[in-house]
Amino acid sequence: MERAEVERYRLALFGRMVMGVAHEVDNHLSVVLGFSELIQLAAGKEQKVRDGAGKILFAGEKIGAIVHQFSLHVRPHSPSPEPFVPGELIPGILLFSRYDLGRENVIVRPPPEIPPGILHADRRDFGLALLALLFNAAEAMSETGGELSMRVSIDAAGWEFTVSDQGPGIPAGIGEKVFEVGFTTRPGPFHTGMGLPIARHLAGQAGGTLQLANGTGGGCVATIRMPLKARA
Repeated sequence: MERAEVERYRLALFGRMVMGVAHEVDNHLSVVLGFSELIQLAAGKEQKVRDGAGKILFAGEKIGAIVHQFSLHVRPHSPSPEPFVPGELIPGILLFSRYDLGRENVIVRPPPEIPPGILHADRRDFGLALLALLFNAAEAMSETGGELSMRVSIDAAGWEFTVSDQGPGIPAGIGEKVFEVGFTTRPGPFHTGMGLPIARHLAGQAGGTLQLANGTGGGCVATIRMPLKARA
């Protein structure tokens, strides 16, 4: 797969999230403006002033984090493997994508815990691979809704990242076909058939694997496995 295809997918996916990011920023900005007015009206009440200032600071920090994370991941770049902490990466990408993932009655369940440790890969490319799986799972539940959950574990064999949905699962006979560039079972301008091929390509480029399977209770489970050591 050519690098240009990865970057085209990146720009298309992040283009979809512009409205979601704007929504999240607007929510926090309304807090900033609202409590600024409260401080002006209650300037003589010290406790309210302190509380209001604290809320303004928190909302301002949220706005800054959303914009920073979105800007970091949207920029095209040449792959550059480096050690990074998954426990810092995953909350970052969920911060700016949760609104779009949570459309159509989809409930996003972040990892209950992320083990401490280092992963060796291109940070932004790995984030894109996870986003591709998350959006693929959310789209699978676009008609019915359901839970979109993510889990992270690590053992002697390496890291394991799983994304599970409560959609219809993988139809019989197309288990490998879903990884073909351009293949999709869903019509619409956003369903380009690129998410899963991109995710597998990026995982493989970092020395890992991506596998899909139907869940025991229904839905689909996507699993990225990554080695502990950097690829030589």
